[in-house]
Amino acid sequence: MNELTQTDFDKVRPLFAPLAHHLTIDAILSGLTPGQVWVDDVAVPQTAVCWYGHRLYLSGRADDPATRRACARLLADMYAPDAQARGKAAYIAHGSLAWRAYMPEVLAAWEPTQYGRLYYRLDARGRDWTPRLPDGYTLRPVDAALLADATLTNREWVTEEMVSERPSIADFLAKSFGWCVQHGERIVAWCMSEYNTGHRCELGIATDEAQQRKGLATGVGTAVIRHALAQNVYDIGWDCWANNLPSIATAEKLGLRRVAETAVWFGFWPR
Repeated sequence: MNELTQTDFDKVRPLFAPLAHHLTIDAILSGLTPGQVWVDDVAVPQTAVCWYGHRLYLSGRADDPATRRACARLLADMYAPDAQARGKAAYIAHGSLAWRAYMPEVLAAWEPTQYGRLYYRLDARGRDWTPRLPDGYTLRPVDAALLADATLTNREWVTEEMVSERPSIADFLAKSFGWCVQHGERIVAWCMSEYNTGHRCELGIATDEAQQRKGLATGVGTAVIRHALAQNVYDIGWDCWANNLPSIATAEKLGLRRVAETAVWFGFWPR
């Protein structure tokens, strides 16, 4: 397998068309997320591997055993060390339809388990996005002022998410956005954009377990979508596990509609 330089990334866009709803891929191919792309043939690629952090995507031809072995070696020699160096304990691997039967073979060294994954999408234009929260709860933007507010507890919960899909907090502040919910002096919920690319972004969201079932996720998600529209970002994506019923419920309350249901492979790197 051969690594592509960014100037050649557009060569693999047709190969990744079956996985195009995943904004991570477009963010990498557009140079907005520092991922890596490998192919079987630089001049005329027929198989492509794309990754960043703990997310892995395989697409193109999968029927050649030698190519599958080359992909497995690439993951062992390059992807696993790269992910571990970034502090990622686990991986999520996506394969196009052509690759799905072969994913357990390629990932065999890391004992993959198959799970269902759902993808939701929303065109947020033309709706009222006025956030509503219970009394005593306040919305705050995730910005430098929030991070510098020493009166707040639970700030590390926010900063951990900021670097989950970005290489640094500075990169998040430059390319992404988010809001959180404050109750007293504690951050109890957050929602942040991920993989911002053109008019698109995806959302990550969480609520403190003790504060759930109060509408905080819907409120903070609404605030982020309102902020996104102000930045001319209106195509909103949402990626979650098929058994994550609270996440599914929040997505649907916000008006997102399911556009894909796929199998993914999840596993942990050996310690």
